Amino acid sequence: MTQIKMRERSSKQIKHTIYPRDKSVEVDCDMETDGGGWTVIQRRTEYEVTNDKFEKEFEDYERGFRTRAGRALWIGLENLHALTSFPNNQQALRIELKTKGAKETTVLLYHKFLVGSKEEHYKLTIDEYEGPERHNALSYHNGEKFTTKKSMIEAPDRDECSGGTLSGGWWFKRCNKANLNGRNFKHPSSIRGLGITWHINGKDDSYNYIYESVEMKIRNNDFGFCTGAFKYKQN
Repeated sequence: MTQIKMRERSSKQIKHTIYPRDKSVEVDCDMETDGGGWTVIQRRTEYEVTNDKFEKEFEDYERGFRTRAGRALWIGLENLHALTSFPNNQQALRIELKTKGAKETTVLLYHKFLVGSKEEHYKLTIDEYEGPERHNALSYHNGEKFTTKKSMIEAPDRDECSGGTLSGGWWFKRCNKANLNGRNFKHPSSIRGLGITWHINGKDDSYNYIYESVEMKIRNNDFGFCTGAFKYKQN
């Protein structure tokens, strides 16, 4: 797999076609944040038309998807495994969270991010956290398999600890502290963990925060590259 430092920096987000599994994938590359070179792997926005667009089948999460409105996306588990599993090519994960009405975006970094193969059920490996001390919610999910949960069925999937209904695809654990693929509510839900979730230690009301935007992006931990073997396809 070759890696090419992108020269074009005329805008923050640039679309390119990469070939992580010898199949073309259109990705958004962030060429400004912290030196650039980030491949966006997930995005949620306040402009999603309905709150349930990330409640999909497991196969959808494997392939990846984009919403028609709101620029929301999930790059796909197959692509995530391909992009994070090369030897001597450790990937860093950057997560940006902006709650409704907030003036600033919370930035979290995991300097080691790996998604396992299909045979490993796309297991999450996460380590080397950098960010606000109480915001390290994802480390709790380290080692978990990726699964999908349904909220809009007769017997919805539930969190074993809170009893709250779950939604979307994520590395769910028995008692969930994070799920950035939950339902995208415009107003607080009374059901803990049903919406986009990122628990702040010591603040249980954080389970019901409303998010204006969420973005997950990766790059080489030691270089600012937009990941993948690709050819230029400026859009």
